[in-house]
Amino acid sequence: MAGFAIVIGWAMYTAFSAAQSIFLTKAGPHAYPLFFIVLALAVWPIAALQGALTRRFGVGRAFRITLIANAVMAIGIFTAYTLREDATVAFTAYVVYSVAFELVMLNFWSFVTQHFNVLEGKRIFPVIAAGSSVGYILSGFTTTIVAVFATEPLIFVWALGSIAAAIMSVSLERTLFRPAFSDEADQFLVAHEVERKRHGAIAVLRRAFEHVVGSRLVLALVMLAFVLQIASRVGDYLVAVLFVAATHNNLQELTILIGNAWLVSYVVQLVVSLFVAPWVLNRLGVKNAIMALPIFTLIGFTAVAVNPVLGTALFLFIVRNGLQTGLDDPAQNVLGGALPAQVVPRLLYLLDNAVLPGAAVATGAGLLLLQAAVTASVEVLAAAGIALAVLLIVAAWWVRSLYVDAIYSRLRTHALSLADFQQAVGRPTPDQVIELQGYIRGTDAKTREFAAAALAKSSPEAFASMAPELLASPDVTVRRIVLQMAPPESITADQLLAAAHDDDGWVRAAAAIAGVIRKDRWEGSQEVLRALAGSDAPRDRAAAAWAAAFVADDGTVVTALRDADPGVRLEGIRSLARMKGQVTGVAEALLGCMCDAQVAVRREALRQAVRWAPPAEWQQRYAETLADGLASGDRDVRRLAAEAMAAQAPEALALALPLLLARDETSAAAVEALVRSGRPDLFQHARGHLETRLASGVQLARLSSRVSGAFSSTRVATWRQFWRAVSSWRGYPRASAARCVTSTATRPRPTPSSASASTITSAAPPRLVSRPCARCMAREASRLWSADSRRSNRRRGWRRWKRC
Repeated sequence: MAGFAIVIGWAMYTAFSAAQSIFLTKAGPHAYPLFFIVLALAVWPIAALQGALTRRFGVGRAFRITLIANAVMAIGIFTAYTLREDATVAFTAYVVYSVAFELVMLNFWSFVTQHFNVLEGKRIFPVIAAGSSVGYILSGFTTTIVAVFATEPLIFVWALGSIAAAIMSVSLERTLFRPAFSDEADQFLVAHEVERKRHGAIAVLRRAFEHVVGSRLVLALVMLAFVLQIASRVGDYLVAVLFVAATHNNLQELTILIGNAWLVSYVVQLVVSLFVAPWVLNRLGVKNAIMALPIFTLIGFTAVAVNPVLGTALFLFIVRNGLQTGLDDPAQNVLGGALPAQVVPRLLYLLDNAVLPGAAVATGAGLLLLQAAVTASVEVLAAAGIALAVLLIVAAWWVRSLYVDAIYSRLRTHALSLADFQQAVGRPTPDQVIELQGYIRGTDAKTREFAAAALAKSSPEAFASMAPELLASPDVTVRRIVLQMAPPESITADQLLAAAHDDDGWVRAAAAIAGVIRKDRWEGSQEVLRALAGSDAPRDRAAAAWAAAFVADDGTVVTALRDADPGVRLEGIRSLARMKGQVTGVAEALLGCMCDAQVAVRREALRQAVRWAPPAEWQQRYAETLADGLASGDRDVRRLAAEAMAAQAPEALALALPLLLARDETSAAAVEALVRSGRPDLFQHARGHLETRLASGVQLARLSSRVSGAFSSTRVATWRQFWRAVSSWRGYPRASAARCVTSTATRPRPTPSSASASTITSAAPPRLVSRPCARCMAREASRLWSADSRRSNRRRGWRRWKRC
């Protein structure tokens, strides 16, 4: 997938350098405001077109259609440049390219996200983004080489890359799959898409605005995005003016300059994202990382205002692109974690469809007014940029304060993970350390435990100073956290000896491990661990299984996997995972856990089986165990068995083929395993099975339509026959006849005749259906009529006849 992103990024940005340079040379930078407005107004048609293509052809085929259309458009634009390269053609070509670029990016991320859930996306999407950055860097080299001869042929790279990406998407779609939902964020994302399709875009935008009104943090994020978009557009305009002036409106020099600028900016972006961003997020936290881009934006505009030369313009350009995509975008992604999961899809929809296009329109209109009222010189644009950068800093500071409040609110409600807290606040200030210490000394057990772990991770010195106090805490979990997370040298031998005699087995195990990892090893650790492993209490044996991973005790882990208590078996599986599966003689015990009667144990064992390769002599039993997992009644067990079979035992997928004939969830799990395998023959087998089932569904749908039409004609015939019969009668039997007709039309009773009618309607063509069914229902109605003609039912029948 990263290679796929490289091809698309290389093709699109190579053409971007050519289209932009021709636009700036022929139409001039003063055409940028109008371009901003036109491109912003094209957002809604683009979104509508993407939705129509996806609904009609599916995500993969719609993406390929878009790529082929891009190749055709590239040839058309090159032809237009060849015939007449003036301001109108340059402006139109730049708009067409920009719209095509937006459409490709929308379809690209739709194509990518259909194969990864939210949890996997957090791990894989940065790799894909890095691939895109490599493609952008390659586009810079390509532009510099080709532009020496001519600018216009760069458009052909767009066409070639689009065709290559279309071909690659076919193979990717065969090997990738859509995983099951594993997080509530997936459910909320799907619910948002269903809501959008059911109620329309306007209703979804209205509900998104309700979140803006109801939450100050959401309002602050919207304002930050709005101001950032305006500042970025003004920066693009200012940089374009300086670039054109520096190259004296020479097309070749401007193309090479733009290519080199993109090359440098994305090299900086790659370095920042790989080396600087992790350090900043871990040490300074998101609360400080979101202030970096506004501050550097202010520095860039100020430098241009003081000395408007090419060097300061390049600095502003690199800040605009490299720093934003390398540091600010990851910080913004983490920033969304402070919001409820159900708010995030609506906020993103609001930003993409209202806030960002509105900011672009506002920027274009403002720059047009500035051009009309005052000359849009470099000094005026730089002054406007400085004012916008100051406003951007104010908006970012507002978001920062609300974000910190939201993080501590989630801490108090136990709705935050330890990693999210550390990434949010970074190194805590002295006031925040005091606040965490107050939570540790508080009365709420969950908040106390979380605050202790958070303080240990974010400020080890402050946590070590509290160790004597916390070791005397009545909370077992707090005592265990101190021994696990405090610096080992801060725990004295006397404290370890006292903890080794604690009433709780987990505290004793933590003390033993703390003694093992000390520089001067504590001699009592092995004795404590042996006593825990041989204890009759399941909690002690679970603690021994946990500690075995730290001392590489294979025997204790294998014994834990065979333990009679499910909690001990679970802890043994987790220790196996911490030891990376490198445990001698674990195959038989782990395979037993994969068939465990306890669903929790079975899930955890299969979760580790995805990353564990069995020895050769256990390969067959491993495959049979996974096949049994596909037939499990638990959804997670089926999903994990399918993943493990595809990852570790693809040759055993033949065992899943008979499961396709099952009539329950087992068949779906077998299809998922075959698709996950990535093998073309198995994929085609699963595809053929699905096509057969879908064809049967289409046939049943057509038969349903024919049956409904046959029964409507049968009701008409039945009414006619009984109306003739009723016309020859006098008195009360008419009421019974009416009741009979009503019962026949609405509630047919199961008799051999009605079963024959069902067989006829299911198998016969329509012209043979109506007459036999009419006769059958007439006989059934006659029987009911005779039974209901008794004198005791005459009065009730008369009332029904009147209503009829």
